Amino acid sequence: MINSICTTTIKTINQTHDSSGSLIVFGVMEFHYRSKEGSTADEIPYRSKGAPAVIINELGEATLGTAIGFIDLQTDDRGTYKEKIATFVIRQFAPSSANPSEQGLNSKVQKPETPDFAKELVEANDSVADENKDQADDIPF
Repeated sequence: MINSICTTTIKTINQTHDSSGSLIVFGVMEFHYRSKEGSTADEIPYRSKGAPAVIINELGEATLGTAIGFIDLQTDDRGTYKEKIATFVIRQFAPSSANPSEQGLNSKVQKPETPDFAKELVEANDSVADENKDQADDIPF
């Protein structure tokens, strides 16, 4: 099995579950490659199972990312001839930071305010840490 890494755009997403309940997504993705005409875009069917399938499903269609996987050739026997259908099996998927759907996730998240009952514990923890810091300076090595 030869692994492949490519930057892809997920065009369509279909989903199903296997007998053990794992999510399986499949559809069509677009990738770019270099040819004598220059950079060329092409589409290929894909499928994914498990954690990468969850990531792809959550981000939705038109997601740009890096897919790591392999090409699976399935033979379709049509009686008089056999056709080989290539499918890219995604084992890992890392979404690009340029995704518009992710821009909302990168906005600043406000830290919740510490409740009154926990402020005493935080202050006590800080004072113990300050006392231990002085002792750490006395270590001879």
